[in-house]
Amino acid sequence: MAFKAGRSASIVINSVDLSTFCTQVDLTNGAETGDTTTFGASWKTALATLLSGGCSLQGYYDPTASTGPIAVLTAAITGLAAVPVVYKPGGIASGQESASFSANLTDLQISSAVGGIVAFSCQVQATGAITYAVI
Repeated sequence: MAFKAGRSASIVINSVDLSTFCTQVDLTNGAETGDTTTFGASWKTALATLLSGGCSLQGYYDPTASTGPIAVLTAAITGLAAVPVVYKPGGIASGQESASFSANLTDLQISSAVGGIVAFSCQVQATGAITYAVI
């Protein structure tokens, strides 16, 4: 098996590499279903209807103009337009997998805690297919 360390991951949103600010990325991809169970059935049945996906990001706050995560994510949210996302969970080396999609950023949270580091989290909803490829 070829396990990979998470520290090698890469996340690029709207052509800006946010990898050095992020501590976690969770990619989701699934299908919605419609219940097709009928009378007399012992088990539920379902029909896949629509695919959906996206990701969530977590990381450390940096307000650097134009290149920091807050500037990039805020611009994507307030722009009300889909932006390109490229996530490479195993890193950028040849042979690793990438997931690419257009997305709407739907939620940006900035949190501060006494004795902690100012952090952010963001929800990213794919609009259209997530394309997987090998680098």
